[in-house]
Amino acid sequence: MEKLCKNFPLVLLVVVVATNQTSFCLASESNDVARGIFSFGDSILDAGTNHFNQNCSAQADFPPYGSSFFHRPTGRFTNGRTGVTSLQVQLQQFKTLVEQNHTDQNIIKKSIFFLESGSNDIFGYFLPFDTPTLSPEAYVQAMLVEVGKFIDQIYKLGARRIALFSLGPVGCVPARALLGGPANKCYGKMNKMVKDYNKGLESLVNDIPVKYPGAVGVYGAVYDVVQRFRSIPTRYGFTNVTDACCGDGLLGGELQCGREGYKICAKPNEYLFWDYFHPTEHAYKIISKALWAGTTARIRPVNLKTLANITLATRV
Repeated sequence: MEKLCKNFPLVLLVVVVATNQTSFCLASESNDVARGIFSFGDSILDAGTNHFNQNCSAQADFPPYGSSFFHRPTGRFTNGRTGVTSLQVQLQQFKTLVEQNHTDQNIIKKSIFFLESGSNDIFGYFLPFDTPTLSPEAYVQAMLVEVGKFIDQIYKLGARRIALFSLGPVGCVPARALLGGPANKCYGKMNKMVKDYNKGLESLVNDIPVKYPGAVGVYGAVYDVVQRFRSIPTRYGFTNVTDACCGDGLLGGELQCGREGYKICAKPNEYLFWDYFHPTEHAYKIISKALWAGTTARIRPVNLKTLANITLATRV
């Protein structure tokens, strides 16, 4: 897992969004409508940019990654499209982009900033060859401190629309097979850390309008969405919410998809997990819809559709 790249210099994803081209933005006369997305985080949100980071062993630039939509590997850690780990490395990339005037300040203030990060950190805490020096509580708090610093710095660089996405139930990914324990149960201690982290993350979102004048923050409850997949899978079109579609070994979680000896399921979009750690494109689609236009049970205080079209205060 890595070999999940502790110093994952995920290249910044920038997507310029035109209001008349995509459902991402409503048709609007307002000049405040969101004009782009800056996405920070780990491989859950990676749109393939890690392909250009050859110093990282966690790659998805080989078949059958990308097989369901692009029909070729793109570097995305799924069979198609994603919903769109060192935060300091990524933040430095963004600072460089701004300082070199490659990105207009007006675009920055009219963009949405996404953050999903921490899955690798929490999973890595339980790996048998790594002995933690902090208690689970202190470890989670240290993670939240870094997120707080991240919010502070992107605000100073011009960010005004900020969306923080919770971690999913990391203790339920097929890769848990690498940690031992019963195959029919999620890793409870891991999910406890995830829940504590998510709770703290939502608190950080609630503080944004208080600490950062003119900024709007939203919290996406991805954990809750994925747990619904697991509790009532057929409602969402899933027939398997435990095993990886692509991989091998127990739960398909003991071998990365595409490595020698891997096996692949016949119907990827009936699976929650594409490989040992990442969702299928079908899962990403449902999660994205919930975050885009969902109720406050899924994303709060407003959804991404509202955030994209909200009129920002003039003092920003």
